[in-house]
Amino acid sequence: MSLFPRLYRRVFLLLVFQMVGGAVCQGGAGAIQTLFDERIKSVVAIEFFVETEVDRRPTTVIGMVIDAEGLILLLDQAIPGWLPPDQLKGFTVYQAGKRKPYLGTYLGQDYLTGWHYLRAEKTLADQLTPFTEFGVDQPPLGEELWGIGLMGKNFNFLPFYLNGRLSFTQQVPQKVGFSIEDLGSPGAPVFNTAGAFVGWTANGIPSERILLLNGERYNVALQNKNGSGAFFMASEVADLIDRVPASPVGQSIPWIGVFGLEPVTPEVASFFKLENRSALVVSEILENSPADEAGMEKRDIIVSIDGVELPRFNPGRAVATYFEKQILLRNPGDVIRLGLLRNKEEQEIVVTVDRQPKWLKEAERFYFEALGITIREFVTFDRINRHLSEREGKGVVTNFVKANSQAGASGLQVGDLIKEIDGVVITGYAQAVSLMAAIAADSSLTEFVLLISRNMETSVIRVRLK
Repeated sequence: MSLFPRLYRRVFLLLVFQMVGGAVCQGGAGAIQTLFDERIKSVVAIEFFVETEVDRRPTTVIGMVIDAEGLILLLDQAIPGWLPPDQLKGFTVYQAGKRKPYLGTYLGQDYLTGWHYLRAEKTLADQLTPFTEFGVDQPPLGEELWGIGLMGKNFNFLPFYLNGRLSFTQQVPQKVGFSIEDLGSPGAPVFNTAGAFVGWTANGIPSERILLLNGERYNVALQNKNGSGAFFMASEVADLIDRVPASPVGQSIPWIGVFGLEPVTPEVASFFKLENRSALVVSEILENSPADEAGMEKRDIIVSIDGVELPRFNPGRAVATYFEKQILLRNPGDVIRLGLLRNKEEQEIVVTVDRQPKWLKEAERFYFEALGITIREFVTFDRINRHLSEREGKGVVTNFVKANSQAGASGLQVGDLIKEIDGVVITGYAQAVSLMAAIAADSSLTEFVLLISRNMETSVIRVRLK
C-alpha cells in the first residue's frame, strides 16, 4: 500500500478528532468539556494476548472502572467465553489518551451476565474514577445523552465525545436503551447532560444493508466495531457489578440439563391455546441430568417457573435467555417448580438444581508439538453438541491441528472425536495422553492410526510420520 493514503487517513482522523474536541468545548461555557474531562477517568483501554500453540495474537478492548481499587468491567464479547484462561496473557491497562502501560490481572467471567472482570495495579487505580461516583440516573425517552469513544493504540487511545438521544428501550431480557446515533465505544459508559451515569455501551446492533456487486443485490448485515447506540440501562449494570468471580475457573454454576429451548411458534401457540402466554419448547434433555431425573421429556412446553408465568418479550426468543438466567440465579441444591404443558394438559414438576459439569474452557488439554496435535478432554458440552448418550460419550477431541503438519495432511481436523488410537479404545483423557506421548517419543514409528467420529460418521485416519 502507498505511503500517501496512510498519511491522508491519519491526517483525516486527526482533523476529525480536533473537530469533535471543538464540539465538546461548545455550549454551556465549557460545562460539557468539564464533565468529559472528569469522566474519561472511568474509561480504560485493555490490551491482552491470546496465546495458542503456534502464535500470540494481540487484542484491544475497552473497560469501565467500577471501584476505587481499580476493578474494571468488560463486556461478555470482549473475551471469548470458550477461551481457556491460561491462554489469556499479558493484560495491560492504559488510561484514555495516555501511552504509559500498567499491569492488569484477569479475575474471570461471571456466569450469569457473561461480563469479565479485571484488576488494575494500585498505582493506576489511584488515578482512576469509578463510574459510581458520578451518580446513577434513569433517562426518560428523548433525553439527550452522551458517551465516550476511544481511538486506537496508534493514537494513544485518545478519547472523543459522542452524543444522541434515547430513542427507545427494550427488554431482551435485560433492559437495553437505543439511540439512533453512536453513544460510545463498546465497553464505555454513557451519561446524561448533568453527568450522571445512565448506561453502559453494548456491542453495536448489526444494520441491514444492500450490497450491489457486479449488478447483483446481496442482503448484508454491517456492525460498527468502534461505536454503538445500544447500551445496558444503568439499573441493569449497578445491580450486578458486585458479581466478581473468586477465580477464573472452578465456579459452581447452577443448571438443570435442558437445552435447545425455543419459543413456541404462532402455529404451536394457536394449537395449544397459548396465544396470550409466553412458553418454551424443550428440544434436548441431557441423560441423568436434574431435568431428566425429574421426569421432563422432549417437546414439553414450559409455561411457568415457581408459579410465575414466563413473561412475554419482543423478540420472543428473549424468553429463552430469561429462563436460563432464572436458573443461573439459583444455587445448586435449590428446588424449583416448573409448570409444563404436555399432551395439552398442564402439570407441575419439581427439579433440584445441580452444579453444571466442567465447562468447555476448563477441559484439560495437551499439545504434542512433535505431532502438531492438541487433544483435549471430552466434556458434557461435547455430548450435547454431538447428541451422544452417556455410553457413547467416550474418547478425546482434537483441539488443534497444526497447519502443514503430517496430521493435517492426513485429514485430521479440529473437533474430531478420537475413539481409538492404534486400535486401543479410548476410555479417558489420561489414557489418550499416555498413548499419544508414547507415539511422539518413538522415533522408529512411521505412522499411527486413529479411529475418529466426525459429523456422526466414523472413519480411519492414517497419520504418516515419515
